Formats: sequence, structure tokens, C-alpha cells
Amino acid sequence: MVPPALADSHSYAAGDPPSDALLEDLARHYALTVYHETSTCRMGSVVDAELRVMGVAGLRVADASIMPTVESGNTNAATIMIGERAAELIAEEHQLRLTTTVG
Repeated sequence: MVPPALADSHSYAAGDPPSDALLEDLARHYALTVYHETSTCRMGSVVDAELRVMGVAGLRVADASIMPTVESGNTNAATIMIGERAAELIAEEHQLRLTTTVG
């Protein structure tokens, strides 16, 4: 079950053994995960406790990518809390007062 455009680009016909290049393209373009994508900018290794990217001035990351490990449940609530905390950290840094806070 090779998509027609991919079969054409690799000169693949049904029943032929797939080449390594075809298998690589299939994996690269059609592989999916059933998990929410997280942990690509892990806290402690890429960002610090205040969500600042280490070694880059003026840049913070405030999404699911900062989670050190994948949550066992849905990542929505945790991601919202990360965003709320980022707003508080930025407000504190600029001496602003938020009317409501989560922390």
C-alpha cells in the first residue's frame, strides 16, 4: 500500500520489493504518533525554570515542549498552566501586576 506519488517517485510497482530509499520516504512522510508531541525543549536541558531558552537572550518557550516527560493524561490542562505561568513570569520581569494569577 504505497501512495501513488511515492511509488512513481521511486519507480515502484505493486509486488516489487521496496528499496531502502522508499522505506525511508514512507517512514519520513507517513509515520505518525498516537501521543501528544511534547518534551522537545525539556525544562532543565533546553529551558530553565523560568522558561527561558538557555543561551538565547529574550526567548522563552511556553508550550507542551517544555514538559520533561509526557503527561500520563491529556496535555491540554498542563499546557494551559504552562502558558499561565509564562504570563506571570513575564509580568514579574517587567514589573507588571496581573489582576489574577495561578501561582
